[in-house]
Amino acid sequence: MTQIIFDSLPEHLRAKQVARRYERTVQMFCMALAIVCVVAAGFLHKPINQLRKSHQLVIDPSSLAGLPPDLALLGKLGTFRALAIDWASIRANRMKTEGKNYEAYELHLIICDLAPRFPRVWANAAWNMAYNISVSEYLPEARWRWVSNGIKLLRDRGLQYNPRSVTLYRELAWIYWHKIGDITDDHHLQYKKSLAVEMEEVLGAPPITTTDAEYYAWFKEIVDAPRDWDRFIGEDKEVQTLVQRFGTLNIEPDHTLLEFVARFQRPELQAKDLLADQAQVDAKLSKQVAVLHDVNVAPALDRLLAALRSRVLREELKLDLDYMYELMAERFGPLDWRNAFSHTLYWASLGDRVTKDTARKDFADSVNNARIVLFSIQSIVMRGRIVLWPNFTDPMSSYIDLTPDVRFIPYLFDEYMRVSKEHFPDDPGLAVGLPAKNYMNGLVTNMENWTQLLYLEGGETNLKTAETYYRWLKENNLHPDGSTQSRYTKTLEAFVMDDILAQLDTTRAANGTIRSLLKRGFKHLGLGQRQAGQAVFQRAQLCHAYWNKNIGDSARTDSRELDPISVMARNELVQFMKESSISPLFKARLWRELPLEMRQAAYDDLLPYAEKLCEVQQPPWSVNAMLREPPDMAGFRLKELNVIGKPRKEGVEGGERFK
Repeated sequence: MTQIIFDSLPEHLRAKQVARRYERTVQMFCMALAIVCVVAAGFLHKPINQLRKSHQLVIDPSSLAGLPPDLALLGKLGTFRALAIDWASIRANRMKTEGKNYEAYELHLIICDLAPRFPRVWANAAWNMAYNISVSEYLPEARWRWVSNGIKLLRDRGLQYNPRSVTLYRELAWIYWHKIGDITDDHHLQYKKSLAVEMEEVLGAPPITTTDAEYYAWFKEIVDAPRDWDRFIGEDKEVQTLVQRFGTLNIEPDHTLLEFVARFQRPELQAKDLLADQAQVDAKLSKQVAVLHDVNVAPALDRLLAALRSRVLREELKLDLDYMYELMAERFGPLDWRNAFSHTLYWASLGDRVTKDTARKDFADSVNNARIVLFSIQSIVMRGRIVLWPNFTDPMSSYIDLTPDVRFIPYLFDEYMRVSKEHFPDDPGLAVGLPAKNYMNGLVTNMENWTQLLYLEGGETNLKTAETYYRWLKENNLHPDGSTQSRYTKTLEAFVMDDILAQLDTTRAANGTIRSLLKRGFKHLGLGQRQAGQAVFQRAQLCHAYWNKNIGDSARTDSRELDPISVMARNELVQFMKESSISPLFKARLWRELPLEMRQAAYDDLLPYAEKLCEVQQPPWSVNAMLREPPDMAGFRLKELNVIGKPRKEGVEGGERFK
């Protein structure tokens, strides 16, 4: 019957019924396929989320731990957030122009809170603080506060929300390198002092070591210290007793203890040892210092200081201790963390590592970040060794000087090759042991400077390295026609010294250079850096001998013979010891480190000055404790009389001995 009815249907109705059946079949098939896809997507949910995290497309929940409620609320503004950012940016610029720096600062923080996942916002805010707002201040303390604010904004917050943004690592490294380490800011020395004193307070005075391995072992104690502070204090009974003992002396286990240790746990001479009347030593201070030198608590004190330093470095300065140690022991050598360039190297190299496989990465920022790694090591080579006499009460009144550190030269050469291979792997120069052409000119210029520094530093290892680099320049820095360049056809000594003498075209210039080297040597000796001091003295002697050896050189515009190096050293020492900017305690330490012949030559001239200096100290110092008379002065005076003449007397013009 049904068949009869169906056959009797008109053609168009029959087609419509068939189509309806076909549609139901397709719908059922699609529904089944959708169910299968949804189920399959559920299995892919976890790996997709991991992929989104690795490509920095979502906020890592671990980076948002403890997110402030106001920031969470601002994230719910939706499209109105863009309007709020525009308004806050315009007003922040207006506040900055009007000199309302703190209002501008608060607005910059609001902008960052509105767009926490946009690295350029953080970079712009930090730049405004460290550069634009800071230079609007007049006092160096105020400027340093704004430079620090820029650093902290990137380090403590920007990188928390954007842990794989090469832009932020580059910006942070640049502030350390350019604003603090370089000399472009009028108050760059004050910035250097503030950073150096801050880091010396945390880490203490660098240990006097003879090998790099000893330096690494000193830092490894901090790396291996317990990182759970409460548990450490709760379980170590000896440390508990020590903390209680410090508490009775008003020294808490925080920055108070670190500063106290940095002041008084130094290997050098202390002011209390120079007092004319030892009974005037403060009783409370004596008890406090006695704890530091109590051998019975020394192991517990070492454990306490290591854990406390670890805590400050990790929690306050946001530094990765394991990476700091790796950076020194496995890659770049014994970094001095009081130096801004060490922090530049840390943040730039860390950024290079953690953003290596990031998909959303600015290529220009990535390359520039790698260049900053090279800049920082190069700066360490030229100004990596710090001479610091810290003033913890007023850091900007500290004394600081930066001198070359040739230990990092081989690391810099290796880094040139590594960076070339990583960023320009197809460069043909890599196949023959040359860096990429983008780095070749910079490497050649640096290698010529390295060769000079190594040769002048002296020592068997340095001379061999200098010869290796000089040979490399001969073979690889060729003339355009393929021949050896004429400046490399000389001996190594001529290549180094001729270039120096080309700059010292007058006796006055030569005298100034040698005096500068002698002064640098005194600074090293005053800090107990005997090896560095002796190397600088040898360099001064080498320059002096080479100048006097070539007195008849017709190419010189002025070619007078210099005074004997011993006379120049004595004169410079007397002048250095009388400089008012040098700490009296530093002078007392230097005197004990000087070679005997220098002390003998300068003693008679310095004694009247030392008597007045000790007299004005509060409380007064003992002259013999500060300026101890060198042995055999009677024999030295007799020798000088026989050679030069009678000693000078007040009101007598003849017989000037130390003119």
